[in-house]
Formats: sequence, structure tokens, C-alpha cells
Amino acid sequence: MPPTRKELALAVLVFLSIPFFCELGLRMAHIHFDPQLYGPDRSLGWVLRPGATGLVQTETPQWVTINSQGFRDRERTFTKSANTFRIAVLGNSWTEAMQVPIEQTFPSVLERELNQQGCLAGQQVEVLNFGAAGYSTAQELLMLQERVWKYEPDVVLLAFYPARDIANNVRELNNAISPERSPYFVLKDGKLVEDVSFQALPALQPREIVLQNLAYRLNERVQLLQAVHSLQRMAKIRFAMAAAKERAQSSGMDNLEYAIYRPPNTPEMQSAWSVAEALLRAMTNEIKEHNAKFRLVVLATRPQVIPDPVKRREIEQKLGVADLTYADQRLKEFASEQRIAITLLAPELSAYAEAHHTYLNGFNKSNLGAGHWNATGHRLAAEIIAKDLCGSERAGMEQIPSIESQGKP
Repeated sequence: MPPTRKELALAVLVFLSIPFFCELGLRMAHIHFDPQLYGPDRSLGWVLRPGATGLVQTETPQWVTINSQGFRDRERTFTKSANTFRIAVLGNSWTEAMQVPIEQTFPSVLERELNQQGCLAGQQVEVLNFGAAGYSTAQELLMLQERVWKYEPDVVLLAFYPARDIANNVRELNNAISPERSPYFVLKDGKLVEDVSFQALPALQPREIVLQNLAYRLNERVQLLQAVHSLQRMAKIRFAMAAAKERAQSSGMDNLEYAIYRPPNTPEMQSAWSVAEALLRAMTNEIKEHNAKFRLVVLATRPQVIPDPVKRREIEQKLGVADLTYADQRLKEFASEQRIAITLLAPELSAYAEAHHTYLNGFNKSNLGAGHWNATGHRLAAEIIAKDLCGSERAGMEQIPSIESQGKP
């Protein structure tokens, strides 16, 4: 027999009560899910959402807040105060640093170090963090052009992570979570041409962007939605990792990030290096036009800072290379040719890790050595960068060839 009205009403009530009780249960259990910190952007692909906040649990639980201008930094004004020296830091997840408290990120530590040393003509130093996870050099160049200059930086510091920042500049090798949303540049007749085909994606249309941002704000208030979206993101990350592994295997290696430890031997990697170097030249010219100084900071990769030299040697033998410095040395030579000030972090970080038998990456046994920098890694990186910046200031802040740190922090 067909259901009665009372039965239909009861069924509707039960159906509607399920999400209510699920929401109530999640709140009572104090269960947190990773927040939606990123939103769509037609120029950059994605950006950090202004004012977004929540508990990030990817590597280690960390409460994260994005400032009102869309950066993982404290609130900043566009106009510099008098007697202020500003450094703008561009980079990807290593700079964004969701894994440590904001005061322990290397831009924050760098700001404190430089103010304590007072080496920049006695001025008050501000170090602004423009890092965003998954960004390529192309996105960092666009970030510089579209958002950074309004803050009037005196120095632009590019935190370059070779294991990602080379390959991510070409569509075929990009292992970001959403490579289809990334802007790219291609070389045509030796000139960089921006590929904006990603802007045709339905999710990046103005109306869809508005609707997505409204959904994110609703998501912040409903934990059941947070749970659903968190599961979706986890699935997307796994898919991206599987795709990256497949691309690596098609290139003849277990890990695509290992491709930077030897000269490029595939057309894709050769193109990636060419585009990356062209983007660095474009960034150099852009910074000169704004009368600022440029410093390229080459971050140490995970294998380079393994505390056990025997394990490092095993990787070198597996890859058939004498050492893990090909990318560092190539970037050093490139910087010397272009007269870009450069800091290589790997020598000192590697020496410290080995001398102290400590990992600078990861936070627990499950990801030790495999994750992003921990607080020690950030602190050491900031100290090395501060030393080189102060050295340049004493030399008149010249655009000099390679400044490679030696010794131990």
C-alpha cells in the first residue's frame, strides 16, 4: 500500500534529522577536519583565502590563520613606515610553512634575526611571507607582479625548492594537487609566453568563484561539510600522488623529484630547466625595474639533509651520481652569469644535520626526514639567510655573484 501522509512526514523528518545529529555528534566529540584554506583565482589558479582559519593536521597538528590580505603572515600595511626595510619572500609550501607556528617559520625568524643584528643600516626590518603551497616559479612571478609591489619591498627573496620548482613549471611534470589550475609559461622563439588556457576551466569562471567562496564560508560553520570536503581533498591528494608517481615511472625513475640530481635526460626535464631559468631572468628584470634587490635562496632538498651519510650515499649510488648537488651548482652558475645574489642552504644544513645526528624535516617517527622543515630547519635556514643578507649590506647591498655560506650555524 502507498505510504500515508504521516509516514511520509516521518520519513522526511528522519531524513532531515540524520545530518543534524551527525553535526551534533561531531561537535560534541570535538573532532576537527582540515579547513579549506585555499580558494580559486583566475590569475594565479589558487590563493590563500583571506581570514581563513582552522586546524591543519597534514604532518603535525597546527592551528593556522590567514591574514586579511590572504597570506600566512601577521597583518601588514601596504605603505611602509618611515625607516623601514622590507623583504618580500616568495615561495611554495616550504615558505608558507603550515607545519609550524607562524612565529617559527623562517620568514618570521629571519625578521627577528635581522632586527637583532641591526645590519640593514639600522632600519626596522619587516619580512613579508607570500608563500603558497604548490606554487611554481610562474605563479611566484605573477604573485610578484600582481600583489607584492603594493607593499613596497626593498628586497625580493625567492625561496627556490629545486625538487619541485623545476618540474612544476611544465604541465607534463607538475605534481601539484591541481596542476590543471596552474598558469604556465612556454618558450616561443626564446621568449616567455604565458599560457592562460587554464582560465577556461568552469571552476575559474567569475560566477563560479563567487559561489565557491560562499560555499567555503558556509563550510567554516558546518562541521559535517568540513568532514565531506576534507575527505574529498584527501582523495584528490592521493590521486595527485599516484599521477606524480606514474609520471616519474614513465621518466625512468621512482621519484620525479630525483630528476634534479643529474643533467636532464628527457625533453620534459630539459624544457623544465629552460623555462625555470627564463622565469628567473624575467623575475630579475622585473625587480630591477622596481629598483629593488633580488636574492635567490636555494632550499636544501630532503635527501641532501639526511643525517646519515651512508644513507645519502645509497641514494647517490642508486641514481648513479657522484653527489646530490647538480641543481645547486647549475643554479649557482646561472646566478653568477645573471649577477643574482644567491644563497645555497644545503651545505650548512647538511653539515648541521650530520654533526648533530638530527632530522631537519618531519615531526614524528611516521614522517621523520620525509616531511617539511621542523622548527630547527626553519631556524637554521633563517640564520644562514640573515648572515648572507648582512654580508651583502656590509658590501653595499651589491648584486654580486654567488654568495655561498660555508661553515656551520
